[in-house]
Parts: sequence; structure tokens; C-alpha cells
Amino acid sequence: METSSITILGGDMRQCYAAGYLHSIGWDVICCHTPDFPYNNGIMRADSLTDALEHSRFILAPTPLTRDKNNLFQTETNYPPCPLNGIWESLSPNHRFATCNLPAEYRKILETSGCKILDFGKDSCFRNRNAALTAEGLLAEVIRCTPFALSSANMLLLGYGCCGAAIGRIFRPLCGNIYLIEQDADKQEDAGKQGLSPICPDDFSRVLPDCQLVINTVPAAILDMAQLSQMHSSCHIFDIASAPFGFPADTTEKCLMPYFRLPGIPGRFSPVTAGEIIGRTIERMAEHAL
Repeated sequence: METSSITILGGDMRQCYAAGYLHSIGWDVICCHTPDFPYNNGIMRADSLTDALEHSRFILAPTPLTRDKNNLFQTETNYPPCPLNGIWESLSPNHRFATCNLPAEYRKILETSGCKILDFGKDSCFRNRNAALTAEGLLAEVIRCTPFALSSANMLLLGYGCCGAAIGRIFRPLCGNIYLIEQDADKQEDAGKQGLSPICPDDFSRVLPDCQLVINTVPAAILDMAQLSQMHSSCHIFDIASAPFGFPADTTEKCLMPYFRLPGIPGRFSPVTAGEIIGRTIERMAEHAL
């Protein structure tokens, strides 16, 4: 297998533009289970997973890897499901599996097989640039889905990691107040310097009824139903966390508040830029993985 060859598996249009970038710098690229797009001359398509994996040393998995824990995430409905077990069985110690924030259960499988993992979700440059695209796309969705001006709205932000910080930066000049729930003291301090207002549970009775927006970035329940009941019925909730998300799917029915799950924002709003970021990150990481 050529060290400059890569197989692109599944995913959304980010995968396609990552393929285009890697092809443009001279990589031998083959796609399997990816969405239809105007492939560049020289980018190959494979109908067989076995052929696709045998072709390349590097494998680029989609983001997220899976949504049902059984099959590869893919947006192209013309293809049959691609079971993860079939992928694991086809990988060898010669492969380099590029992925974003690989769950521990799959990491253990790959480590047992001897396959090297390139987790670009841990790359700080990628995280920061991807977070900026997420915040930008979220802004578009919030404006589209809310019936009020952001200048008249107070926001409750759950979590202050890379995405939370990027959201704070882009929304702070637009909203009335941005309240933050974050346990890490250093992150609270940084958020305060950026003009956000960290709060604790003692503040909930005062703050929650005053918020028109809730943005969740944490893949865990931060607010329970009793706390949500303190919020005004016109409050809109936007959940950008990965599974298991921050709120149950029936939040709208239970709380009578609009609830939107928005996974994969960069892939929907900025696929060209997001795909190139992935491609450049793989290019950089591959230099140390040969």
C-alpha cells in the first residue's frame, strides 16, 4: 500500500471536500459510501468496502463515526448500511485510522488489532477552527429559528470548552447578557474576562426565567426538568452536543419549549472550509505517522 494513499469513508460533504484537498496535494484518494459530489478527475470510487480498505494505508472516518453505534455514519441513502464490525475486521496493523474523538469502546478494538489511531479531534488547531465554524453556523440557525431579535435576548450557555468559547465570542456582541454554567474555575475566569457571566445553582431562580435562549455544548444533562420549568415558555433551546446530547428528544413535548438538535453544523453550513481543515490536519498528522 502507498503511504500517500487514503480511503475516505462515509460522512457528509466534509468528507468529499477533504478528499478534494488531499487529491490536490498529490494523495491517491478513493471514496466509499461518501455522498455524491462532482469528484475531481483522479479520485476513485469503490463499491466494495474490502477493495476500499485494501487500497490505502490511511483511512478517514466520518464525523461522527456513527449515530446508531452499529453502522458507519453516512448521509448518502443510495448506499446500504456499512456495519462497523465489517470495518474493524478489515483493518490491520498497516492501517492508520484517522478519526475525530473516537469513543473508548472503539479505541480499544483498534488498539487490539494493532491499527494506529490518528485522532484529529485532539489537535488544538483543528478544534479551534472547527469550533469557530460551529459557532458561525449556530448563529445562522438561531437567527432563522427564533422570532425575536438577539439584541433583546439573554442567553444561557452550558459549557465553555472550545465550542462554548467560540459561541461566547460570536454571540457576546449580539445578545443582552450571556450567563454561563461551567464547573471549571479557570474556564469561569476566562469567560468572565470575555464578558460572560458565570452562575451557580443558587442563581438559577433569578437567571433562568430571564433567558430567551439556551445553548448546550455538553453531551450530558446539565439542567433537569424542574429547572427547565422555571424558564419562560418562549425560551428556545439549541443543543449542539454530540450523543447523548444535553436534553431528551421529547423536550419540546415535556417542557412546551422549542428544542432543536443541531449535530454536524460545520458539515451543513461550511462543508468546503470544514473539509479542507480536516484534509490539512490529516496531511500534518500523517507526516508523523508513517
